Amino acid sequence: MDKNRVVLTVHRGTNQVGGSCVEIATATTKILIDIGLPLDSKINCSEDLKQYLPPIEGFIDAVFISHYHLDHHGLLSVIDSSIPVFASAATEKMFKINEAFLKKPQVKNLRIIEAKTPVMIGDIRVTAYIVDHSAYDAMAFLIEADGKRILYSGDIRMHGVKESLYKNLPQDVDYLILEGTNMGNPECRNETELAVCTRFADLFLKYPDRINYVWCAGQNIDRLVQIYKACLKMGKIFVPDVYVANVLREIHEINKNIPSAASHRDIRVWFTPKEMPEHRCFFYRMNPFKIKSSEIRQSPEKYVVIIRPSLLKYIKQIDASQANLITSIWKNYKIREENRPLYDWAYSKGYEEHAVHTSGHADVHGLKMIVKYVCPKLIIPIHTQYKASYSKLFSNVVELNDGEKFVI
Repeated sequence: MDKNRVVLTVHRGTNQVGGSCVEIATATTKILIDIGLPLDSKINCSEDLKQYLPPIEGFIDAVFISHYHLDHHGLLSVIDSSIPVFASAATEKMFKINEAFLKKPQVKNLRIIEAKTPVMIGDIRVTAYIVDHSAYDAMAFLIEADGKRILYSGDIRMHGVKESLYKNLPQDVDYLILEGTNMGNPECRNETELAVCTRFADLFLKYPDRINYVWCAGQNIDRLVQIYKACLKMGKIFVPDVYVANVLREIHEINKNIPSAASHRDIRVWFTPKEMPEHRCFFYRMNPFKIKSSEIRQSPEKYVVIIRPSLLKYIKQIDASQANLITSIWKNYKIREENRPLYDWAYSKGYEEHAVHTSGHADVHGLKMIVKYVCPKLIIPIHTQYKASYSKLFSNVVELNDGEKFVI
């Protein structure tokens, strides 16, 4: 590469949501921002994951991970383990939980990156900024090289509990690599997380004699907190399983306001699968708060139970006569074939289904606010199926294709 030239390559994400991977290279240094697994992947074997690796040429000096969702980090296990990987403290904790419970490969050579503390990799300077997303402490990155300033938004939104964090982002950058998950629906305004809390509380109030099963992502901390707050308001007992309880405990160590069974009232921990050796410490520390399906069965209306389709065997053991099945996830997860047995069984029981959810991604109104504040010279679409829609909103858009080298 010529001296004093910076090349940006979006390896994946210019035409799809998920699987994000951006390369930024100078004559002497190359870094990756995210190295995600495509959302439509069904591959679990680490050997097979190699087929999803983008065609990255040459040596990689470092990888920076914006947050702990698989579509941003899912290919870490198949890159050279000597490459340093930078991520937030919360992301490190989620990696360790997933290693134990979900049998995900260990992330090696992991280093914590602190917000607003620059890291130098060769002649590239990277600074992280915490943003609001459905992953705790998700990060945007400012990449500086050869006098150019590139801001990678990562996944970001404006309607969560930390919406004002976008005002910490750097301004007047040369390039903004901006996610556009919801770009295809310009008229939609996403509900706030606080409104979601109110909707949960209203459901609990409307159906006082029913157990409430809530399917939400076990690592969506903001959503779990809103459900817990609704439980407190309505006098319900919040019941995560051992996995989710340990997720909350790990994040509680970073932020004491996050509810954890050991420090917050009205939380019991649902013991479901048989304890495995690698889970022993996680089960042991939840023993004081243990609740079994048989105990829930005695007074099911008192409980709000966090579930997922893989727990159907244990949900059946509760066997409540009346229940709300509340879906609080991205709608596309529900229609996957492997998740249908949960809904088929719930319908056979006559349970009532409800949807209480809001996106982890900014709506078009939020994206406009971000662009207005950051004031970039040029915008590069990523994490979207609607890159052509950017030019309808912004006058300074550069549309790239996957793998296209763009000299900045």
